[in-house]
Amino acid sequence: MLSGREAALVAGTLVAAYAFHQSSLLYAQWRRCAYRRSHPMVKDKDHSVTAEEGALDAVSDSKEDESAVPRRIRKAETVLQQRTSRIVLILEASCDIFNQQAVLPECLGVQHVWIVEPAFYKKVKSDRRIARQSTQWISVRRFKTSEACLVALFAQGYEVWATDLSQRSISLQSGTLSVPDRLAIVMGRETDGVSETMLQAATHRVYLPIYGFTDSLNLNVATGLVIFQIFSMCPEARGQMEADERKSLRKEWYQKLVPSQDVLDRYIQSPPSVFQDLRRADDHRNPWIGARLLGRIHRKEEENRSDF
Repeated sequence: MLSGREAALVAGTLVAAYAFHQSSLLYAQWRRCAYRRSHPMVKDKDHSVTAEEGALDAVSDSKEDESAVPRRIRKAETVLQQRTSRIVLILEASCDIFNQQAVLPECLGVQHVWIVEPAFYKKVKSDRRIARQSTQWISVRRFKTSEACLVALFAQGYEVWATDLSQRSISLQSGTLSVPDRLAIVMGRETDGVSETMLQAATHRVYLPIYGFTDSLNLNVATGLVIFQIFSMCPEARGQMEADERKSLRKEWYQKLVPSQDVLDRYIQSPPSVFQDLRRADDHRNPWIGARLLGRIHRKEEENRSDF
């Protein structure tokens, strides 16, 4: 049995620990709110599209007038206007570089992908080439540990949601969740999901219901569906980004697309109007396939029809 003094000491220690924990949470919340106020995310001004400019949407690169803005520049500006920094995707300890390659193009408008490195990657010869191609238009930040990633997230005011299939999770389709001003959505490893560290730090554990015999999906498929659902919950998140970051990305992207410094400066100072529809004209959607292979396909189809 504890003496009265010892019991009081234990109780005091527990109260102090609880008070410290609560004060830490309040301080972290205050820091997030302060960062959000000082770094607002806004949508860029609307770029009106005139009838003449709209007619250029269906013009191929090879037939553009030299005085017109190249299609690739207008496409880059259109994509930039839809990119968001309000939502950050976290890939935690994914060991398969091909899964990462598949996830990155499916970010559906998310600009920032943070990767918590696994203990090892499955070795493939094309690792470097894959990483370079996948991250050309995405901002990727890498961390050695989940703890380091969380510190950076909280410092920038992000609230963490972790994907999880446990009974404690909330369906993203429940209608009870509200997307915060800054959201980090965590996708876990292919084998065992999100780490306990991330789960403990998460404000919510979330999942997408699957009405089938399996209870999980491939990482890239699950990521695409989760991000699509979040944008469905909060469509106004599209295009929300700090103004300075958008300007920086515009310069970075245009430098890859414009050979002349004079032309580059002009486009940066006066960005072109955006496309109303990014799809190409119908005459540009013919299958890109070699004539020899296309002929073989047609001959085989004719043989199948004759056999039938």
